[in-house]
Amino acid sequence: MKKISRYLFLCLSFMLVLSAARCSRGGTGTGDGDPFVIEDKEEIVLEYTRLYDDSDVLDELIASYQDDHPNIEIVVRKYDFKTDETIYEYQKEMTKLIADGNGPDMFMIHNDWLPYYKNQLTPMPTSLMTASNFADDYPDVVVDDFIDSNKVYAVPYYIDNLILFYNTEIFRDLRLKPPTTWSEFVDLVPKLTKYGTGNEITQSAVPLGVADGIPRFAEILATLIMQYGGEMTNADHTKATFNLPAPDSDPPYFSGQEALTFYTNFANPNKETYTYNDYVDSKGERELPTDIQAFMDGTAAMYIGYSYHVAHIDKFAPNLRFDTAPLPQLRLTDPVVVANYWGETVSKTCEHPNEAWDFINYVSQKSNVARYTRAAGHVPARLDKQESYISKRYYGAVAQQINFSKSWYRSNTSKIEDIFATMVENVLKYNVTPATAIDTAVRDINELD
Repeated sequence: MKKISRYLFLCLSFMLVLSAARCSRGGTGTGDGDPFVIEDKEEIVLEYTRLYDDSDVLDELIASYQDDHPNIEIVVRKYDFKTDETIYEYQKEMTKLIADGNGPDMFMIHNDWLPYYKNQLTPMPTSLMTASNFADDYPDVVVDDFIDSNKVYAVPYYIDNLILFYNTEIFRDLRLKPPTTWSEFVDLVPKLTKYGTGNEITQSAVPLGVADGIPRFAEILATLIMQYGGEMTNADHTKATFNLPAPDSDPPYFSGQEALTFYTNFANPNKETYTYNDYVDSKGERELPTDIQAFMDGTAAMYIGYSYHVAHIDKFAPNLRFDTAPLPQLRLTDPVVVANYWGETVSKTCEHPNEAWDFINYVSQKSNVARYTRAAGHVPARLDKQESYISKRYYGAVAQQINFSKSWYRSNTSKIEDIFATMVENVLKYNVTPATAIDTAVRDINELD
């Protein structure tokens, strides 16, 4: 009888242990502190709002995660951009939804949005991943962008930065190589610029110098300012400072003025580097196509963009022969390029933040993120995947620049781009000096709400 009682007691104890194990399980993090626990005793639905990628690129990873967590359902909603809608409308909508308590559990933020989004987010539990672990896995730009007060607020699956696209047939015919410095770039301009009988440009070396028709002109100009040694903002990103002399320069060296002059000279008919304009005729039609269109139809030999434009070019100009190279630098010993990427994060309204962060962390693991980036056509953000992408066609240029990529922090981003456009137009169309145009732009930015 005693043996039977003891047997029943052991069986009951074992069943209780199993039951407890089924009620919760640890995540797959690399953090410290209290054990990271996710529940598996209730049905959980996590809504995930994403941008740009086809809605099915995460399907395999979602399925494999749900196999391990049968009580968790991940529902992906691709944000539907309306006509002429930009990422700033998306930003406003996410902000409003979260403020109203209706935000998604997981969503994407741009790499320069954390200073303005932080209070609407739930940071990753340190028991899942510490800031130190995160810094081991990701480049400095990601660490600077997504860590605040020693907490991780977003995790990028991929990274992107400005790269140079060039027409390989034009370069081959002229026996040219893609430039590595702006000095080499300037030398190529007269060789790649062609004129018609009326002295109009029929082939531009590169769409540069103006604001209209170059959607990424502000990021290109910001990169130039940083390459010239300027700082876009103060240390806490609350004020624009790119009108100030470069730090420690003696005599004072005004990087912003130099960069603005260099940039606008590509659209100044009185300069040797003149190669592009935004002129329109009496019907309002452009003399030269907008930047990517000019590159795709062969009226521009080069083009500055991001790696996500590769798929766009392949789709709309399948016969174009092109390749990419790192963005030219002012000084190869001190390279800088603006980064442009998105981080996956968890909203403060999420009722199951541990489960949401566990899924994001799952996708970001080395083998899993490789599956995602292959499907989506991106370069992984993880440092341990960088080497395998450096030699890849088109995308290698991005990987080569990861370690010196930087972000440009902006509040009211769309308004700042408008201010930058006015700054460029003031120099080109109204003969305002670069010094005055820069000072005016900084003043207007710092007066924004």
